[in-house]
Amino acid sequence: MRILWSVNLIPAEMSQKLNITSEVLGGWVESMASRLREIENIELAIACKCDEKITFCESVNGVKYYSISYSSSTGLDKLSERCLEIISDFKPDLVQIEGTEFLHAKAMLFSAKKMSVPCVVSMQGILNGQYGYQCGQLQIDDMMLSKSLTEIFAAWILHLRKTKWYKPRMKSEREIIENADYFLGRTTWDRAHTYSINPKAEYYSCNRVLREPFYSCQWNVNNMERHSLYVGNSYHALKGFHFVVKALPELIREYPDIKVYVAGYKPYKEDDKRSFIKKGYAAYLKKLIYDLKVENHIEFTGPLKASQVAERLSKVNAYVLCSAIENSPNTLGEAMMVGTPCVSAYVGGAPDMAADGKEALFYRNDDPSLLTWNIKRIFDNDELALSLSENGRKRALITHNPDKNVSQLVSVYEDILNERKK
Repeated sequence: MRILWSVNLIPAEMSQKLNITSEVLGGWVESMASRLREIENIELAIACKCDEKITFCESVNGVKYYSISYSSSTGLDKLSERCLEIISDFKPDLVQIEGTEFLHAKAMLFSAKKMSVPCVVSMQGILNGQYGYQCGQLQIDDMMLSKSLTEIFAAWILHLRKTKWYKPRMKSEREIIENADYFLGRTTWDRAHTYSINPKAEYYSCNRVLREPFYSCQWNVNNMERHSLYVGNSYHALKGFHFVVKALPELIREYPDIKVYVAGYKPYKEDDKRSFIKKGYAAYLKKLIYDLKVENHIEFTGPLKASQVAERLSKVNAYVLCSAIENSPNTLGEAMMVGTPCVSAYVGGAPDMAADGKEALFYRNDDPSLLTWNIKRIFDNDELALSLSENGRKRALITHNPDKNVSQLVSVYEDILNERKK
């Protein structure tokens, strides 16, 4: 069985061969790929979205890698031409497209259809379901009329990013979903949103395989840093870190030593080279942090490898998922696997991953007071923390069981191919 994946990054082993920095996101691609290549009758190739200056076509550890190189000015015709080249060269029995966010996914889907190769679209985030949450439920209208120039700037940039950069991509994604014959998902949320656009397509469910360090590292109540939290992302308003910041003053009153560790670079660092349109939320976040005088309680860790994330999760008092929307957040699964007591926003597919009060504590994402209360419950009660840790890890071991999930994925491939033969 020859399987071609289309993905939105260059996996680490290929990045290392190219001597370029590997992505810290998308770890499930490498985890699942490493398992699939161990199966005797599977031949795997991966087509990677990459910068227009990077090109490759070579095998690493039994996987053939192809580049889909393009820039913001590259058209669909050129991308389709490249996808047809890849399909013609590898001759896959089936194509799996990871995510619907980028134009090459559309090119790959229609190229596979043109070549009569069955194609399953694996859902990550869904732009058409996330659009209303892009500003992180900030009160943009109030900010636009603020006396603060920083808030006015942030509000307009967030609004522009949403309408001028994000919204146009939704049309391409909708075409992908409308024309797909098969979906691969994990949650009630992605099932509902794919069904609303394309009720005729067949839907399969298959959970992620996490990166290895999260299976081997385990949280211990006796080794944790008291009154510490871990948050996985603060770069975009959709990730909701501002709600954690708003919760901090109340927490500081009771826990003066509280520390929040945030993965990634400081979003408002002085030498930030990101485009102008990506700096609106950073400006807002910086002002909020300094206005509330909580800067000494927040530490941005910089990019972390999987082993470093697992180590950090094993040492904090609790993990917080504060997003305005998610499908199946890998960071929540990673924290549960390590056994870190989890507080999660009740958004998107997150409720499918844990039972409230047993495996995690849920709260409405735009309610800092309820977030504060759930954090306090964990800080004040080691018995509750231990229960959440144990139950969360048990659930994660089922959800992210590598053997079961790889077997399920292969079963999906076989089912699709058998259906096509009828």
